[in-house]
Amino acid sequence: MLNAMKSRIRSGKKLSVIMVVLLLGAAAMLNAEEPFVFSVDGWGQEDIEIDIDLSDLEKLKQLKKIQISMSGEYGADTPLLGVYLADMTFQDAYEMHYDYNYGVLLSGTVPGGGAQQAGLMKGDIIMKFDGQKARYESQLSTMIKSKKVGETVDIVFFRNEQIYETQAVLQSRMKPKVDKKTGEIIVAKKPKLDVGGGGGSWIPMWFVDKNKFEDVNKVIKDFGFTPLREDGMFLNGFGGKGNIGKNWFLGGMGEWYSIDRKKIDSTGVKRMKYGLGFGGVTLDKRIMLSKNLATSLGFMLGWGGHTLELSHVGDNYDWNELNSQLASSTNNYVKLEKSYILFQPKLEVLYRLTDWLGIRAAVGYMLSYSYHSGWNANICDDIFEVTNSPETKFDGLTVSVGPWFGF
Repeated sequence: MLNAMKSRIRSGKKLSVIMVVLLLGAAAMLNAEEPFVFSVDGWGQEDIEIDIDLSDLEKLKQLKKIQISMSGEYGADTPLLGVYLADMTFQDAYEMHYDYNYGVLLSGTVPGGGAQQAGLMKGDIIMKFDGQKARYESQLSTMIKSKKVGETVDIVFFRNEQIYETQAVLQSRMKPKVDKKTGEIIVAKKPKLDVGGGGGSWIPMWFVDKNKFEDVNKVIKDFGFTPLREDGMFLNGFGGKGNIGKNWFLGGMGEWYSIDRKKIDSTGVKRMKYGLGFGGVTLDKRIMLSKNLATSLGFMLGWGGHTLELSHVGDNYDWNELNSQLASSTNNYVKLEKSYILFQPKLEVLYRLTDWLGIRAAVGYMLSYSYHSGWNANICDDIFEVTNSPETKFDGLTVSVGPWFGF
């Protein structure tokens, strides 16, 4: 009478109404009593082929209806194991010599799906899924849907009177592309994350001098002023950069620090002004860790230095006595300078809060090279070498945390 029926069911809203009607009609004519449920877990909204063998009329007469169910409407973010499932019957367990009262029968695998890649085959019985017993089809489907795409799960299954273990990777419900020549699945490359176009901001920085400002502090203390903090100083500055291609960013930055102090003692009025600053060109390579988190490794190449101005006024200025006043050091002034070529390797992390605002953190180390020995004295734009002055370095750790406008 009927040897077999083969129906192609188009998932989603285009389920074949004609085939369902035929199947229901056949079941009704055969006076079936118990439902036959076949669940399809295929590639989302694609075509699924189902073969139903109706050659055994005695069994078919026991069916009340034939119900073909799809596993629901899914998005690409719903995980897929890639299996066709059916609840176990006592006869299935008996014929397969299966001695347990739980398990879900695997009636097929989706080509290229996670189950097939894990070695599962038609006729296997899934006993445990990620450590939990698989008791029936709908429960196993729920457990699969509770996971995430790309997650690896442990599966215990029964085959040929033996129990095996394997691992499967849950895939997206978007049907994979297959190479027409080789038949192999084409693994889609992950879309590249946007590295941004660049930006800029105020850049606060903490600078820790390797030598704890020892040379500068000696002069400042000798002149009667409180020395600089040995644990570091707080610099202010600005910087920016732009994307020049292939995740490389070119930019520039500048930082500075200054103090101005004055005191009066028995010798007159003393004034001390100290400044530190640097600036240069930056180049770094950005690597995206996630959509909103980036890290970059790069450097700054520039110039900078120290300036120290000292003045002493011991008397009122007299037009007719200026020469003698300056000669006697009662009233005097000197500007000391030390300049460098600077190289600063650094590591930066940037987290995007909005499309236009982020948080930036960077740590680096300043390395210096001075193109003149010792310190110089600048008097009326004339440069004089300072005898016995030290070879002060501009080396030290830099740490910066602050806002960043752009990305």
